[in-house]
Formats: sequence, structure tokens, C-alpha cells
Amino acid sequence: MNQERQGLSTEDVRKYLQRICEEAEGLMRDYDPRMIAEWTDTNVADGASFQVDVRVQKDGVHTGSIAMTLQKEDILQLGGMFGAAGKEGIVDYSLDMNLRDVVTHGTDAATVKVTWREHIVVQAPAREGQETRSRLTAEVEADCVHLLVRDEGRLALGMTLCSGTARLGVSG
Repeated sequence: MNQERQGLSTEDVRKYLQRICEEAEGLMRDYDPRMIAEWTDTNVADGASFQVDVRVQKDGVHTGSIAMTLQKEDILQLGGMFGAAGKEGIVDYSLDMNLRDVVTHGTDAATVKVTWREHIVVQAPAREGQETRSRLTAEVEADCVHLLVRDEGRLALGMTLCSGTARLGVSG
């Protein structure tokens, strides 16, 4: 009996999420907006909705909160899941995940609980007469519940709920 008929296994989910981490790092390193949008279109299910609540800290002090609901179309308009900074500005990037729980729903869906850890350092463009360039470092940790769905034989992110903290630091 093939795996598709047996349903999704925890290992299938783990491999998919690990692949997301690896691909995100490559997308940020190479920074090709067309590839980022293509990746997003492939890996976010049609009709998917993302609810994200983030507490923001700068230098250890709470500075605000962000709550937003995004549809797949919104994410594509923003430049994809990993596309905000631009190639020249990205100095360092990593994305890691800790898979906490998997509940399968038949052969084509699973609910997964994941903690994502994202690290990004963005450097401002050089300014005339300045030797140092300012840098923004963001450390983001988010606990998410994703509905993963099998769409045309491949897994994709469906409805997502995330709550997390973004720790920002500015230097230079």
C-alpha cells in the first residue's frame, strides 16, 4: 500500500517543513523575487488564510504589537513569504523549526503545531560620507498551528494561526 493511501505520517510532515526551512534560506540567499513568488504560489494552498499576532521588542523593551490576517493573494502581492528585504540588504538569514505535534486527517491533510525561529540581518545601503552602515537584526519566534493539505500530490500550507515575538536590534 503506498504512503498516499495510508495518510500523512509525522515523518512526511517533518520532511516537508524541513524542506521549507532549506528552501527559505536558499531563496533569501539568492533573492529572486520571481522565484519567491513562485515558491509561495506552490507552497501556500489556494484559499489559505494566515492569522498572525506578533509582539515586537526593540532592545528588550516591548514597543508594540502587530495583528494581521492575510490571504494567499495578499502574500503574493507582498512579494511572497520570504521576500521583503532585497538581495543587497540581506546579510544573514536562517529559518529553523521544531515540530511539536501532528494530527492526521485522512490521506490528504494534517494539523501540525510548529515553533518557527527566524533570524535575519538586514544592512542599510551605504550613504555618501558614512563609513558604517546601520543594521537591523530580527529574531522572530512564532508558535503556529498549520493545516497542511495535499494538493495535486504535494503538500501545501493551508489555514495558519501564529503567535510570536519579534526581537529587533539596530546597530551602526
